[in-house]
This record gives sequence, structure tokens and C-alpha cells, in this order.
Amino acid sequence: MRLQPIRVLCFHQVSDAFDESYMERGDWLRTDVFKQRIEGLQQEGYVFISLPEAQEKMKRDRIRCKKYVVLTADDGWATLRNVLPWLNEQQIPVTLFLNPAYLDGKHYRDSEKEEYLTEVEVRNLHKQYPLVTVGSHGWDHVAATRQTEDEFRESIKRAKTYLSELPNYIPYYAYTWGWRNAKTNGILAEDGMMQVNMDGEMNYNDHNVIHRELLI
Repeated sequence: MRLQPIRVLCFHQVSDAFDESYMERGDWLRTDVFKQRIEGLQQEGYVFISLPEAQEKMKRDRIRCKKYVVLTADDGWATLRNVLPWLNEQQIPVTLFLNPAYLDGKHYRDSEKEEYLTEVEVRNLHKQYPLVTVGSHGWDHVAATRQTEDEFRESIKRAKTYLSELPNYIPYYAYTWGWRNAKTNGILAEDGMMQVNMDGEMNYNDHNVIHRELLI
């Protein structure tokens, strides 16, 4: 009997059509394909659990026979509106890693079509979708390794100040583009934030870091 790893998946844009003015092919899934991927995992025997539940299992489980999977989404794109109602119907938990800087209509790309969830939507997520949790993706979409130490600390602080007011906030930090180093990892640890990487590695019983893979 071997230890089953806990898979943590990440997605970004989900819509019926691709728009090259602000979407990236590697980050986009057609809505029906997204649902097929989720249903396919269920048919393979995977059970969807929340990110905090996964961490608890990694703390206490020695042998896991069941196949667990966690769903996460980065950036807080407005296209989440296409899948959150369906995920709620399916009773599938999901953690959204948000950049609060963009909740007021601003964006970091050139396209005016770029749209994120609104501040009102984010503040009401826990009411409409009780299985949704919210973590930090930094204040804005700038890689941690492209910031000075002071800039990175300020980004964490600003995002945490905003997000910690939400009842569904969890102290998890997903690195932008997965870019990190020993210094940024140490800063997160000092701040009590759980480090979430995009590296394709598997989660076993190391509950000090969360590894993710892209949902494709």
C-alpha cells in the first residue's frame, strides 16, 4: 500500500472563446473543456477537497489510499463567473489567489478588455459560494524575484491587510509565475504565510509548502 500524493491544480481563464488581446493560450481553457477535465478526475476516483483540508491531511496522514485533488485559480479573472456557479453546484471547493490592486477596474496589460472580479463580488463570495476560499497572489501581478526585499514585503503587507478582512481568507501565498528564491521563501515564513509554488511537484507529507500543476 503506497502513499497517494495530493494533487493541487491551478487554472486562470475559462471562457467559451479565446481573445488574444489579453488572454494567453497556456492559461486559457474553453468552458466545456474545463468541466470535462473536472468530471474526468472524478471518474478517475479523485475526491476534491479544500486547500486547508489538504494541508491537514499532509500533517497527520501516514498512508493515504484515497486520491485527493485541490482546485485553485490565479489572478481573479472575471471569467470565473463562467465556472463558479457550476463548481458550487458540484460542491467542489476552490481557492482563488487574488491581486487586490485590480479589483477596482485597473489592469496590468494593455487591453481594455482585461477584466477581473469586482470588489463587491470578492467581498460577497463567501455568501454566494461558501466553498470558495481566498488567498494572496501579491498586491499586484509582479514576480517576487523582480522586487526588492522592501517591495516584496510591502506587496505582501498590502494584500494581507485587504484580504484578511474577508471571512473566507486563508494565509496562503501563491507566487506570481512561480518565481521565488530562498529570500522570498524566508519572508513568507516570517509573515506566517503558507508558500504555494507552481512547479508540478507532488504533495506527500511535507505540509510546509504546497506544490501545484497547471490544469490543462
